[in-house]
Amino acid sequence: MKCYLILIVFFTGCNLSSAQFFKDNLYYEGEINGVVALFVKDQLGQVHSYSLGGINFRGGVGIHDGEGYLFLGIHSGMDGNFRHHAGILPVYLNSKFAFDVSENYKLALSFGYGKSFQIGPENLTGFLHKYTIEFAQSTKSKNLESISVEIINYGFYFPDDGTPAITLNLGFKYTFL
Repeated sequence: MKCYLILIVFFTGCNLSSAQFFKDNLYYEGEINGVVALFVKDQLGQVHSYSLGGINFRGGVGIHDGEGYLFLGIHSGMDGNFRHHAGILPVYLNSKFAFDVSENYKLALSFGYGKSFQIGPENLTGFLHKYTIEFAQSTKSKNLESISVEIINYGFYFPDDGTPAITLNLGFKYTFL
């Protein structure tokens, strides 16, 4: 009982002392991406060098340092893959490191790790590894709007043709600081 009381006092004290940090350093992020399908064969047997393979909607919430160089958050959303007729639910922790390129522009590297759940008759699950490069611009309100290129490994194989569930995505991201 004494141990529980010590833990309650410790965590309550931590919450009260760090509440201002979380209030001032909270961020929200939303993104939309297009899945790029490379070297795709159509119904006629012709190979196209690229086509739209799906669309992704994701969002997250987390904390950042005051200057906007380091971000840590939890993200989720819905990834739709048209080519494989699959919906994927990613849930992951995301860390982002941003570097100044000029006064209003930043280059950011983002890494996400978590779980992925394929929604459909197969109900596949796997790990999720997400690697992103972003080119961001500061807005007048000090938020960040960016274009991104990302590679996501969902950790399973699509059952219709046995290809690995790995996608290349191009997208737009907006971060409210």
